[in-house]
Amino acid sequence: MRGMVCIAGWLLGCMLFASQPAEARIDEMKGELARITAALEKTENLLAERKRAFEKLLETEAALRETAAGDEADIGSLEEILRASAGEIRTLLAQSLTGPEYPDRKARIDQILLPDRMPGMADIAALADICFEEMAANGQVRRGEGKMIGADGAETAGTVVRVGGFTAFFEKEGAVGYLRRDPELAYPAMVPGTPPWGIRRAIRDYFDGESEELPLDLSRGVIAAAANRESDWRAFLSAGGPLVWPILFIGLLALILFIERFFSLLRIPARTDRFMERLRELAADRQWSQCLDLCRSKQHIPVCNVLAAGIEYRDAGAEVLETALEEAVLREMPRLERFLTTLGVLAAVAPLLGLLGTVTGMIHTFQGITLFGAGDPRMMSGGISEALITTQLGLAVAIPIMIAHHFCDRRVEKITGDMEEKGTALEAILLRMQRTEASP
Repeated sequence: MRGMVCIAGWLLGCMLFASQPAEARIDEMKGELARITAALEKTENLLAERKRAFEKLLETEAALRETAAGDEADIGSLEEILRASAGEIRTLLAQSLTGPEYPDRKARIDQILLPDRMPGMADIAALADICFEEMAANGQVRRGEGKMIGADGAETAGTVVRVGGFTAFFEKEGAVGYLRRDPELAYPAMVPGTPPWGIRRAIRDYFDGESEELPLDLSRGVIAAAANRESDWRAFLSAGGPLVWPILFIGLLALILFIERFFSLLRIPARTDRFMERLRELAADRQWSQCLDLCRSKQHIPVCNVLAAGIEYRDAGAEVLETALEEAVLREMPRLERFLTTLGVLAAVAPLLGLLGTVTGMIHTFQGITLFGAGDPRMMSGGISEALITTQLGLAVAIPIMIAHHFCDRRVEKITGDMEEKGTALEAILLRMQRTEASP
């Protein structure tokens, strides 16, 4: 631009120079040059000012673009957080038992999760309202008629009691139980199986108005389903494997032996002081035949048999008499200790079979890990169940057998102690009478 101005000035100067005297034309050209130079300087100053303003605008644009990029990133993060929160809330509400009472929740949350829609403040307010609704519902206990999914998978109706958002009960035609939420179903479903008797009674008492207490299940039906399965003793025994049946046979055999020993030992008195006093009176009068008749009339009592043997050897010496009494005690011991050794063996074998089942179950577990890996816990659950159930059952059978064996053993000890005590007393009486008769 400056070059063009110079050329124009030069042409104008040439024209003026050609039409005027030389000095005048020179002066005029100098003045014109000064004006042109001033105009050029002014134009250059204006151009520099415009350039500075343009550069400032560029800086402002860069700052605004940076600010806009930061705001856009923040908005994107908030959008991601809002969508993630909406997804988590939808998953939580899908498991909540309050869902059927608010059927429009899912549609309101799905609007926030639309990929081609930008969530706004209205969506945030709607999500907050849903959370407050759920919080309020979790603090309520509601009872009324409602729909549910029966054990056969069909939709049915009955009386429903909802406690917060985690436990629900039903009552239908006298049957009671728990309800659980299934995200794929529109209504709560009955927990399969039958609850234990105590839980059923507590639920029924609440529905009948006889109680204000309910057995809550904070696991949203998981524990209730496990309790219902455990009530099926056939499935429980089947999960324990083949060694369950020998353990049960041991328990049954031990029960039969204990019943026989219990009633047999219970018929035998552990203290025979009154009988001994009567025998002492007859011996003092030397009525030996009546003493023998008295002892033989109670042959089911071991003490009487021991005393009868002592009376038969009443005229023998001290060593013979003592030997006869000891032999009589030893003769009665097998009858008293019958099956006690067997009970002890059974008490020891039951936990060993349980331990064998544990080892067998763990072997099956490791075989499953070798073949299929440890990624799926269900592949290992069978072997672990077999291991734990056999151990539990073996201990459950062995502990009562040990207690029964101890009871019978203590009873035999008391009876044996009474035999020895009465035999020693009879020996002292007979020896004293012999010394009395031998003295002049």
